[in-house]
Amino acid sequence: MSQRSLLIALFVSLAVNLFAIGAVIGGLVVAGRVGERLDSIRPGPPAVFGAAEALPPERQDAYRQALRGEAGQVRRTLREAGEARREAWRTLGETPLDTTAVRRDLARAQAIEAEARRAVEDRVIDFAAALEEDERRGFAEALARPPRHMERRRGDRPPGP
Repeated sequence: MSQRSLLIALFVSLAVNLFAIGAVIGGLVVAGRVGERLDSIRPGPPAVFGAAEALPPERQDAYRQALRGEAGQVRRTLREAGEARREAWRTLGETPLDTTAVRRDLARAQAIEAEARRAVEDRVIDFAAALEEDERRGFAEALARPPRHMERRRGDRPPGP
């Protein structure tokens, strides 16, 4: 191979390596930005589940078990509410349009969802009633805290341990 061919091969190799390094670094930067955005829009667990972290470890399992006891019924109720809502939206496309019926069906779906929420919240209240005063106070603060994604948006920071 001539000296000129070796020089050309060296520059081509250098260009390919620089391109590859740039692509890797660019990919890492883009992945980091996407990850930050996903973290900022990902709501995290609802307050009733996240509040378990404020409890002592031996109480956390009992709390999660109390919530699981309600989960099957809540899931069925929410499924029923979703079906009622979808049916209401379907009737929106019918002719003649009956807006009163659509509003009534949507109100029914909302009432079904409220029933499910009430059942979970009742279970949380019953659990909290059995806690010691200091445990209950920390638990209540954790329940009242806004979701993490809301804290970041406002610039607040959650009080950390």
